[in-house]
Amino acid sequence: MFRRKNAGGLPMNSSPRAGGGSFMSRPDNDGSGKAIRMDAPIVKSWKQASAFTKYSYYILGFFIVLMFVGYRYLRYWNASIWLTCHQHECNLEITPAGGRTLSVDFARTQLDFAQAIKTDKAGNFLSIDTSKYEPPKRDKKGKKSYKSGSYKGPDELGEYKSFALSFKKETPADVEKPPNVPDSDFKNVLKYMRELDGGVLQLTMRQFGLSQSRTRVRSSINKVDSYVKKRRQKLVIKESATLPWQGILCLIFGLLGTMLTLLVGQFWEEKPHKYGGPGSRRSVSKPSAKSKFVVDTGRPSKYPPGYQSKRFQ
Repeated sequence: MFRRKNAGGLPMNSSPRAGGGSFMSRPDNDGSGKAIRMDAPIVKSWKQASAFTKYSYYILGFFIVLMFVGYRYLRYWNASIWLTCHQHECNLEITPAGGRTLSVDFARTQLDFAQAIKTDKAGNFLSIDTSKYEPPKRDKKGKKSYKSGSYKGPDELGEYKSFALSFKKETPADVEKPPNVPDSDFKNVLKYMRELDGGVLQLTMRQFGLSQSRTRVRSSINKVDSYVKKRRQKLVIKESATLPWQGILCLIFGLLGTMLTLLVGQFWEEKPHKYGGPGSRRSVSKPSAKSKFVVDTGRPSKYPPGYQSKRFQ
């Protein structure tokens, strides 16, 4: 008889009928703070955004992804072979398509010679190029025609002109070795070379799609011969693959589309201005000394009629 009814009151754990019970059996809306679900400000702003704002973000994201795909495509198909030689030592860097750069340092005396060769389209060695060099033809005005010198093949047999660098595994005993420069075994780049008789390793420069013209082949061979014979103290040979046009196109369109979307698109909503009207709140100014403030509560006041507070006096 002294039990109180809990219906309509606060939920208690001991009264399942009133919405209580254990923590696991608590309903979704039990009046507690954990039952109140509120969206994050960014989610709330996105739900209230207009269609034009949402499409602006969609288009901007598409062009950013397109630009990233173009960059990754160019990065993946970036292949090169760099040979840099100084007075006593040389450095060979091979960057395959989609792989890491492999580098090896070796003594200057390990660079043997360079020769012209013929390869297939994949860069596999076919034969030594014994064809005679033909200088560029001249027109009627005496100017050189670079069409023959810049021709990259293939020839009538389907072969491509290139050149190969030959390296010695060890510096010969009768050759003076540079000081403080050890010989290299080329183990990091050995899979891109082929071994010849006499302890010679040959590196074909037409790999990973690299192509050389007739003029470039001849000039590169002359540079290597001059360096080996110590007529020059520095040698730099760079062979880089042609960048794919698909990656360049994606990168350009992505960059232009991103800039155009930032200029034309809408990325925030203007807050509507609230104008005052019937029932709206009005700003209350600070009471001055001459103002009179009277509140009629409908109840008899304890102050005598005409009483004025010292604050307004």
